[in-house]
Formats: sequence, structure tokens, C-alpha cells
Amino acid sequence: MTSTLALPLSAIALILLAGAAHVARELAHGRRPRAGTIAWLAVPVAVLAALGVACGAGLYTGGALELVPPCATALLAAASALLRQRALDALERLGEKNPTAARVARAAVALVAIAGSAVLGFLAVELPYNPTALSIAPGFALIQGLLIAGALTLLYFLFQRHGAGVALGVGACSLIGLAQFFVASFKASAILPNDLFVLGTAAAVSGGYVYSFGATVAQGLACLLAAVALCAPVAPARRASGRAVVRGALVNLACALATLVALWAGVTVPSYFDDLGVGMEYWYTLDYYRKQGFITTFVAVAQDLPIDVPEGYDPATAAETEAAYAATYDETLGAAQGRAAAEAQFAETRPSVVCIMNETFSDLSELAGERWGYTGPSRYRSLSDTLLGGSLDVSVLGGGTCNTEFEFLTGIPLAYVGDGKYPYSLYDLAEAPSLARQFSELGYGTTALHPNFPTNWNRNRVYEALGFDRFLSFDAFDGDPWYHSGVSDEATYDKVLEVLSESDEPQFVFDVTMQNHSSYDQNNLGDVPQYHVDGLSDYDNAHLSEYLACIEESDRALDEFLGRLRELDRPVVVVFFGDHQPALSSILNDALFPDEDPASHSARTYQTTYFVWANYDVAGSDQTGASETTSPAFLAAMAKEAIGAPLTDFQKAQLVARGEMPALSLLGALDAQGAWVGLDDEEALPQAFRDLACMSYLEFAEKLE
Repeated sequence: MTSTLALPLSAIALILLAGAAHVARELAHGRRPRAGTIAWLAVPVAVLAALGVACGAGLYTGGALELVPPCATALLAAASALLRQRALDALERLGEKNPTAARVARAAVALVAIAGSAVLGFLAVELPYNPTALSIAPGFALIQGLLIAGALTLLYFLFQRHGAGVALGVGACSLIGLAQFFVASFKASAILPNDLFVLGTAAAVSGGYVYSFGATVAQGLACLLAAVALCAPVAPARRASGRAVVRGALVNLACALATLVALWAGVTVPSYFDDLGVGMEYWYTLDYYRKQGFITTFVAVAQDLPIDVPEGYDPATAAETEAAYAATYDETLGAAQGRAAAEAQFAETRPSVVCIMNETFSDLSELAGERWGYTGPSRYRSLSDTLLGGSLDVSVLGGGTCNTEFEFLTGIPLAYVGDGKYPYSLYDLAEAPSLARQFSELGYGTTALHPNFPTNWNRNRVYEALGFDRFLSFDAFDGDPWYHSGVSDEATYDKVLEVLSESDEPQFVFDVTMQNHSSYDQNNLGDVPQYHVDGLSDYDNAHLSEYLACIEESDRALDEFLGRLRELDRPVVVVFFGDHQPALSSILNDALFPDEDPASHSARTYQTTYFVWANYDVAGSDQTGASETTSPAFLAAMAKEAIGAPLTDFQKAQLVARGEMPALSLLGALDAQGAWVGLDDEEALPQAFRDLACMSYLEFAEKLE
């Protein structure tokens, strides 16, 4: 018997011996053992038994010394259970002599139990997964402690002032901490509110994991058992009559209702982000949970979930509007001779479609490059046989890749989701519009590629929800060459060609590259051309030069990839776009364009570039590089229209709406005259903005409820 297994078994043996002695003593005095005593005694036995099973199965990875706290607190909980009835009888006797003193004593016992259990519940949540649990900022710790105390108070009254309710609340805290421990261990991420929507999926895949744990989980269990010890003596006074029982129950329910209202106000009235200073970067969810506390941060993220309902929204009316827009498309753009020719060709040739979202790819020559000697990615700019191309107005700068990705794959503009939200982290996208699902329904194989960790931005779950057949992540690129910040663009293009070679059937491939990711002070590219912009520090100019060297390599790899596709004996369409500009663009923009109108000034840095290209002659297109400004949410519909692919009614509506509103982002709407209109300027926004808001809500937010 190992020392780890010996400790919980020894503690169980001591508790059972003490319990047996208690039962024997009660029977010897002609009394039946109290059910409450046995129930409270069973709790530490059950916890120790589970701990013993884990030790015996080799799932406990800590040392024997770390098992002392849960075993010691289990013995304390058992002692409290065995002494519970004596304490309650003493309070009853005090009540016969001095009712007021007895009420005060019971209230004090309950208050100590609730306050102590709130602290222990806090620790039961945090200790298992959070190595910095004791360093959470006091303000955030106070918020979490008050929420736990409120929940325990609610349970206290719901359970008619019995300590069992409070103990169950701490048990829930312990389960939260345990669940977060395993999620952090398996996925290096935090549990988010939207995870509650996919519990079935989580349960289905949970059997593939080994649930081992160490000392931190044992510490969390010790907190639970300590709370059990505190709660065991908490019980109401005996009622003299049935009427008194009913009256007491009603009073307790009224108190529970009041507590619930206060608790609900605590999680809904203040904005945790805006008013209480809670922060969140959805790339680093686990870090923020650890810094701010699980419950505090979870509530903040939950507040961020709802999507505002458009003014005057009605599902039936939105559906009618979408149908009307689709009919308009069919009568106009869809009736064009070129579109008909492209449709017929697409149905016959069924080209593979490769979509490349290139990390931080943008053409900074648009920022007055002639003034500082930069002419842009030369090969990219010389492409003359594209179907479409131009500026892409995005909603993010220097990060937030997943949001450009979300807009492109779903067609849902972030302008209708809300600023500061990351749908990949917040929502279950199983019912969202999906480009991958649309091609899958056409009989295409669908593959997503990203040469990094599959858990980044929850892509492993998101891609499955969006209907991709498979996701090739870090492991699929093992041994492939790196450039700057990750696997090279060229290596991902090799993987795309490999996917295409695996089957003669048409493929839809979505490639999210990595090499150009920040930071740009790595100095790992050797000698690179040096650029100098007046007004920038030497440090920032060095950053700029390193970034542009990355773009040069992306330009070279892309040109080579397109060259290989030209020689490929199968039809392939490429949709290429950059996700955002680098953060240093804002510094460059400020130096080159000072004292500008703020809206126009910002818009320049929220613009990348895109093209749609094919290695075959697309019917109905002269393929001479037609230039159109657009945004990621519209790009998929535009690409599908250009190559003759079937369009959904929503995509048809988007294409019609572009007549009034060519581009839409979180910065605003681009009107038909080329002027940006702020999202808060309701009078100036085109009607298409309001119509598309309702249609987007119908297609996305409506399905989240």
C-alpha cells in the first residue's frame, strides 16, 4: 500500500470507528442515531473514498504530504458531525431559558458559517487551477467573495436555515474549481459562458482524457471539507407548532427572494468591464481568470454575450426583407449574362476553392509610401489576372485575427455583433452561416489549416461547429520550416497542395498563416532593407523594417504558390486577404498624417487588401483585376458570385446591400459616395445598414437564443 493511499484509507477508518462508537452509544441510551448526523458524517467519508480511489488508480500525482490537509479537514468535518447534535441541543436549552440569547447565538453560528464558507468557497474555486490564487487583486477578490457569499446566503434561506444548503454551495464551488483545473490542463483555456451551450459535445469527448490531478486539487477538497465542518452545526430552532413551521418557511422564502434580487442586481446592474474595471483579452482567457478570479471574470464575459436587438426587429419581417433583397438580386445582378455563364461553368467544373487569410498582410505603401521609399509588395501589386481585388476594410488592428476570420467565414458583420466581442470565444457557432458548410453541402471536402496550437481562439471547436471535415494544426506541420514567428507561408501552401493532391474531388481549403505575427523586434531575419520614416524613433523604424521583410517573404511565397497552381491540371480558385495591419501602423499613420479628421485618420489603419484569382478562364469575367473596396463579411459572397457558385439568400441580400454600402466594419459604413458614416450617425446611415442589421440578427443572433 502506497503512502498516498494509506492516508485517506486511514482517515476513513478513523471516521468509521468514531461513527460506530457514536451509534453504539446512542443505542445504549435507547436513542436512534440521528439521520442528520449520519448524513453529515457521510460527506467526509465520500470525499476521502473518492480521493482513495484516485490514489489507488494512479490518478493522484502529488505527494503524501499534500494529502494531509484534506485528510485532516475530513477528520474535522467528522468531529463536527458527531458533535453537531450536542451543540444543537445546547442551543435548544438556551432557548428555553433565554430565547433572545439563543436567536443571537444561532445567528452568530450561521453568520460565521456563511462568511467562513464564502472564503473557503473562493479558495475551492481558485486553488485547483490558479497558482496565483492568493495574489488576485483585492477589488476583484472582493467582488468574487461577495457573489459567493450572496449565493450561499440564498441557499441558506432556501434550505430553511440549514447548513446543508451552504455546504452544497461550497460543493458547487469545488466542482467549478475541479472543472476549470481539467479544462486548463487539457486545453490551456478557461471555461467561458458559451461552453455551457455545448456541454453535450464536451461530454461526448470527455472519455478520451486521463483525469489525473495533484496537490492543488487536494487543497480545494480540503476547503470543501473545512466548510462542511463549519456548516454542520447550522440549523433552525425547533418549531412549536405546524403554523409556526409554515410561517417560518414563508419568512425564509421571502428572505431568499430578497437575496436573489440583490444577487441578480450584483451580476447585471454594474458593467463589470466598464464600471468595475474587469479586463479581458480573449486570446489569454486563462491568464485573466487567474488574475481576476474565475467567477468575477466569468460574469464579466457573460455580460458581454448578448447581441443588441436591432430597433424594430421582428423575425417574420426580417425574413421578408431578406427574401425581397434576394429577389432583387435574382432580377438584377443574378440575371446578368456573365453570372449565368459563370453558374453553368461552376456546375460543370466544380473548382477547388482555397481561401488564405494571411497573418498581418497589408500594403503599407498606401500610407504615403512614396514619401519614405516603399512601393509595396511588388509581385502582389503586379497581379493583373484577378477576378476581383482591392482594399479590405477590417474591424481590427494589430490583433484580433479571429474576428476578421469570423466575418469572412460567416458573413456576419461585427458591426452588428458589438465592439470588443470575440464570437469565436463567446458563442456556439453550430447554427451560424458557414462558408465551409455551404461548400460541404455541394459535395466538397473541407479542410482548415493553421500551423499553431489548435486551441488558439478556440479554433478546434469553432471549425468543427462551422462544419469543416478536418483541422490540420501544429502537429501537421511538424518539422516544416519556420520564418520569423512561425511556420512559413510557403510551408502552408505546400500543405494546401498536398490536400488538393489527396483527392480528385473538389476541395474547400481555409489556410490561416502564421509567419508574419508580431513582434517585430526579433532580429531573426538577417540583413533586411532598412526604412526610415521621419517622426518615428529608431526603434519603431527597425520594427517597420522587420515587418516589411516579412511581407516581402509572404509576397515571394504567394507568387510561387500561384505559379504552381497555374501549372496544376485542375481548376482552383484562390481568395487571399490580410486579417489586419500591424499595431505599428498607428504610429506610422500619426507620423505621416498629423492633424487629420479622426475618423478618416483611423480608417486608414483598418484597411488591408484582398484578391480573388483563378487558374482557369472564368466564364463571364475578363479577369483584368477589377478593383472594389469591400469588407470581410461581404468577401465570401463576392467571391462566390464571381466564380458562379450557388449563393444563399443572405449572400444575395449582402450583394444587393453593397450597392448602398460597399463596406461595413466596426468603424462605420462606407456609403455609395465613398464617405465613411459612423455607426452612431443613425440619420446618415443608409437604409441598407438597417435592413442588413435585421437580416444578420435573423441569421445569427436569433439562433443563439
